[in-house]
Amino acid sequence: MKVFFLVLLNTLKEPMLHFSFHNMTSFFFVLFQYNAAVLRNELGWFEKPKNGVGFLTSRIVSDTSTVKTIISDRMAVIVQCISSILIATVVSMYVNWRMGLVSWAVMPCHFIGGLIQAKAAKGFYGDSAIAHQELVSLASEAASNIRTVASFVYEDEIIKKAELSLQEPMRVTKIESMKYGVVQGISLCLWNIAHAVALWYTTVLVQRKQASFENSIRSYQIFSLTVPSITELWTLIPMVMSAIAVLNPAFEMLDRDTQIVPDRPENPSDGWLMGRTEFQDVSFNYPSRPEVTILDGFSLVIEPGQRVALVGPSGAGKSSVLALLLRFYDPQRGRVLIDNKNIKDYNLRWLRKQIGLVQQEPILFNSSIRDNISYGSEETSETEIIQAAMEANIHEFISSLPKGYDTVVGEKGSQLSGGQKQRIAIARTLLKRPVILLLDEATSALDGESERVVMSSLGAKDWKDRNEGSSKITSITVAHRLSTVINSDTIVVMERGKVVELGNHHTLITADDGVYSRLFHLQSNMKD
Repeated sequence: MKVFFLVLLNTLKEPMLHFSFHNMTSFFFVLFQYNAAVLRNELGWFEKPKNGVGFLTSRIVSDTSTVKTIISDRMAVIVQCISSILIATVVSMYVNWRMGLVSWAVMPCHFIGGLIQAKAAKGFYGDSAIAHQELVSLASEAASNIRTVASFVYEDEIIKKAELSLQEPMRVTKIESMKYGVVQGISLCLWNIAHAVALWYTTVLVQRKQASFENSIRSYQIFSLTVPSITELWTLIPMVMSAIAVLNPAFEMLDRDTQIVPDRPENPSDGWLMGRTEFQDVSFNYPSRPEVTILDGFSLVIEPGQRVALVGPSGAGKSSVLALLLRFYDPQRGRVLIDNKNIKDYNLRWLRKQIGLVQQEPILFNSSIRDNISYGSEETSETEIIQAAMEANIHEFISSLPKGYDTVVGEKGSQLSGGQKQRIAIARTLLKRPVILLLDEATSALDGESERVVMSSLGAKDWKDRNEGSSKITSITVAHRLSTVINSDTIVVMERGKVVELGNHHTLITADDGVYSRLFHLQSNMKD
């Protein structure tokens, strides 16, 4: 009956172990999902070199695999080995308690051998993991910019960089491998000593007639059969310790608290924004470049429904104003207000749903045109998608395609021209129905006619079906081509993070010594 119970227990042990550890693995796998672990961080976190796309991709894939290996596979075997050792010890003590005690007496040899291995293996895989991340980052960057790489015939240089990134890890790995081999030999020597001591004591017990030959052989055989479990246990423990050391950065990422929390307060406001925007003595620098001041005492008030243009030389801080409105970053000094309320007091997800952004280099996803236009807009109808496309002057082009709105645009919209991508991005933003519309060189890739149609549509835009809020959207445009902002209600001229001129086109153009007047006449002369 006892034998049957042991057989049954051993039979059920494996599926129960793997089932329980599979559940644990699934939990950890969810933690490592990109949305849960990465996307909650603020934008400044992504701009750090160690958090590039390639590094993050490598970490997510490798860390998930490592966790699965540790918890689902290795931990199950470790538990099995420990249970085997305990059962063997009990049986050995039952057969011959003296021999059982000796078995435990020589256990330190195994423990010491295992600890030596664990110490030698600590950090053994660290350099390999870093090298893997660098390679994935390099490959990802090259693939994302393959046209630039190919046009500059830079393929061989990419390969050389990959080889260079492997040189130091390979050198370190060779040295560590030799050290680990020596340590492994010492550990095996200690285990053989334990065997020799156990066998010697077995003969002593038989000679002293303190144990029968049969029982001594049984006890020694039990001890011998336990050694593989001990060996496997102390082989797995160093591997798990090394893997855990590799996973430390991953757990740090999971435990990190974002500096800009998107869900606080938890209860978003009701209704819609009015669109009034105000900057009060704002000073700002990017986290990746703290020594460079981007905005210095910047102050500006934009009334609901107003069309405002930000102009000035490159590096004046125009795009940074838009980034602060979306709360991609927080200013180091001053306040940003929307509807007379500090932007930090809004639920960020609710706020961003009411702000539309079109960038100079719009990013499209590798899916259909329909999916790209409806991205971020819930429960949109085909009619609404087509209407947004018409307002962005892209419907006619889409209709001319064999698959129409089901046409796949390719990675980052590679199958489309720059102007087509911009118009799809504009349609996507219009479909979102924003209260505040941010245009960052949004028409820079459009021809004159398309630009005229799009800007005319944006200038006359209003949401008539809203019960609250302004009838017209508040638009803020960043532009280098001053001809696109002539009809703006207010033109803000910026230099070195400050407002140097403010007014409409007629007011600013009449100031002969003004920055705007000089830039406008310079661009007009270049056209002539």
